[in-house]
Amino acid sequence: MWNYVFTVPENKKVRVIVHTDCKNEADDQFAVAHHLMTPRFDIKGLVAGHFWKNPRGYGELGTAKASYDEIIKVMDLMGLKDQYPVKLGAPRGLEDEHTPIDSEGAQLIIEEAMREDDRPLYIACQGAVTDVASAILLKPEIAERMTVIWIGGGDYPKGGFEFNLMMDVNAANVIFSSGVPV
Repeated sequence: MWNYVFTVPENKKVRVIVHTDCKNEADDQFAVAHHLMTPRFDIKGLVAGHFWKNPRGYGELGTAKASYDEIIKVMDLMGLKDQYPVKLGAPRGLEDEHTPIDSEGAQLIIEEAMREDDRPLYIACQGAVTDVASAILLKPEIAERMTVIWIGGGDYPKGGFEFNLMMDVNAANVIFSSGVPV
């Protein structure tokens, strides 16, 4: 579709689930487009994440739905309407480090992680990691079947304020204690 001068062999492609709080800031739309146009990525779906502590006009529990609508808009503008599954993630962060929020997004992550496929699975997280943490809490064995790529943080090793972390510290604690490669 994108008229590349090369093709990537199927066995060299990696499975990717894009997790994004797409309506929060303008950078995620570009990242979504980039993921969808990258020939090495076999996109298995997109998960609409929340940004509930920064609700603006969407309401505290409406931010994941706003991200969902924005993902659909981006795909439509790219001529990719209905080409990839788009799933709604949790509407808010985890209440604690033990109680998952079961969502369409968490179920997509579980389903793809449990699929028999020799190619690696990456979860590209551009927001809070609530749905990934929930998926791990719901089915802990997936932690060894995927790699989480998460944007954020200040300059290493000093660090600094991190917006995506602040959306769900409990979820980040689940991720970092689960053994999943990050």
